[in-house]
Amino acid sequence: MSELCKTCHKKFDSGIWMSPQFADEKVLLFCNEKCKKEYIKMKLERIKVSYPKYYNKIITSSKKGKG
Repeated sequence: MSELCKTCHKKFDSGIWMSPQFADEKVLLFCNEKCKKEYIKMKLERIKVSYPKYYNKIITSSKKGKG
């Protein structure tokens, strides 16, 4: 059974999935790691523009986790 990539919309049989954050959200499917990273980048950019304080909190938290 083929699925569609969330980012590039190509059909694929085996790929990467990301679990949903909310109960009403579906599982996100990606054909490769590049598409997954592109999707996350796109979402972070939207958050940065719409919710700058929350974006700063996310970035600060992710930097603490890596350090």
